[in-house]
Amino acid sequence: MDNISKTIRTAIEMEKNGVDFYHKAEEKTSYPLAKKMFLSFAEDEKRHLAVLKKILLDLKFSDFKQFFGENPRQKIENIFKEARNEIKERIAANPDELEALKIGMDMELESVEFYQTALEKSEDNHQKAFLRRLVEEEKEHLQLLQNTHSYLKNSGDWFLWEEKALLNGG
Repeated sequence: MDNISKTIRTAIEMEKNGVDFYHKAEEKTSYPLAKKMFLSFAEDEKRHLAVLKKILLDLKFSDFKQFFGENPRQKIENIFKEARNEIKERIAANPDELEALKIGMDMELESVEFYQTALEKSEDNHQKAFLRRLVEEEKEHLQLLQNTHSYLKNSGDWFLWEEKALLNGG
């Protein structure tokens, strides 16, 4: 098996783990906004999984852009805009939710490092473009999770989350 096939097979397993994790995190959280965020991440990981499986079949990287539409940050911004009208009360983040965010951060960091290493080793321009896009999306997930964790750890309050500039790191 060549290196790129091995890399894709490893990436497929990582993305499957991500899908499973985000679905479990969604089930355990009590706050609707958090549920939507985790489900959005699960959908992103499913999309990554689909493109990786397709690429594994023929090792063609030139068609990957069809799988990437709205970026994760934009999807989360839309979730918060829609939820703003639904939010009526403050709900404190519980320790399980904070732990889920921490585990998610660790998983996303591992994905970023994995795809970045594969990118650095790649010599094919189409592979590089594909891997660069995966790195960007996983970094966005990581930043959103870090910002959410940091804010909730300090305030403990899901209600105030969308009132801050957490999507932009502030």
